[in-house]
Amino acid sequence: QVSQNELDWFHRDSETQMKKWQQEKKENRENLKALRSAAKKHSDTNERYLKAIDDKQKQYNVCLNTFLETSNKFANEKGKLEELIKKGQDDSQECEKRAVKAEVSVLQNWKETEVWKLQGNIAKAEGNLRMLKALS
Repeated sequence: QVSQNELDWFHRDSETQMKKWQQEKKENRENLKALRSAAKKHSDTNERYLKAIDDKQKQYNVCLNTFLETSNKFANEKGKLEELIKKGQDDSQECEKRAVKAEVSVLQNWKETEVWKLQGNIAKAEGNLRMLKALS
């Protein structure tokens, strides 16, 4: 009978232990399920963030390429405008030199014309003097 009592006691103790383990097993399953759910949620969130980052990276690359193209275009236009300004300055200097040469040429022609007039007057005066000497 002592053995039967011990066996019953052992049985009850093992049933209690079994129930405790089953409860722990149930709690562990629930915890595992909750952890899996949390891991899935974090994984989904991570995927959304990665997709958002990829989208933002693509947008950034598009904007960067547009900026670089625009920058290059403006740099080319700036170079062309600088060349045109230099050419315009060179043309302006050339025109100024031609204008000075033309003015000098006009003044020289005017001078030569006046000299011819004076020489004509001198020749007339000398002719008049000769005539006066001949008459006197």
